[in-house]
Amino acid sequence: MTDSKRGGKRAGSGRKKGVQNKATIDLKCKAGEYTEEAIQVFVDVMRDPEAPAAVRVQAADKLLDRSHGKPAIYVDAQISGKMDAEMLHRIETEMMDRLEASRARQRQVLIDRGIIIEE
Repeated sequence: MTDSKRGGKRAGSGRKKGVQNKATIDLKCKAGEYTEEAIQVFVDVMRDPEAPAAVRVQAADKLLDRSHGKPAIYVDAQISGKMDAEMLHRIETEMMDRLEASRARQRQVLIDRGIIIEE
């Protein structure tokens, strides 16, 4: 038997940070062939007056993300790691209110579609 190590983590071994594997490189090259066409699809959808507004806005948003980058998001939070009874009660109340509103909306959809009869 030899004393050389096999397997496991060793200093200097493996792919270096930031270096992509061959499959990722191949996929990016292949996808890159369709960049202009994909961008044109976003433009066509954004300009299509027949498309729903939400879809048009999403296409415009995608174009802006690709041309200017996604906007930075900053979060200013103070986390104590403790939750007092008042905070827990507020969260529970908010969740129950949302659940009740969601059930009411769903019930109204079922009534509107004639699936259930309003009592």
